[in-house]
Amino acid sequence: MLFEFKDMLEDYESPIQVVITTSDTTTNAGYDEETGESIKGTIENTEPIDTSGVVLPYSANEIYQSGGRLTQYSRQLIIDMQIPPKSLVIHEGQKYSVENKSGYEDFADFIQYELKWVSAFG
Repeated sequence: MLFEFKDMLEDYESPIQVVITTSDTTTNAGYDEETGESIKGTIENTEPIDTSGVVLPYSANEIYQSGGRLTQYSRQLIIDMQIPPKSLVIHEGQKYSVENKSGYEDFADFIQYELKWVSAFG
């Protein structure tokens, strides 16, 4: 049985973009001109997804207790979708890397992620 928080969380959601990057190493990157054999290559595919989620800052106490793992730029993301580690989340022009996932999805209808600030630009 899951606890249902979706209706309550919708009031606090804001637009975000999740950028998932996958690497395909089985792709043919062309052919060797001398031997004619195929060259294995790595192609990175990025898939931006426009969605919404609850993005929250950490409290000063949580930052202090993290022992330096969290900063004032770190954020929490509460969302109802699976996001692979090291994916990017863009919120209000800021880029964040998905670092850790909570274990709430076993008994609630959301997942909480720890976001590490990457950059405001580029």
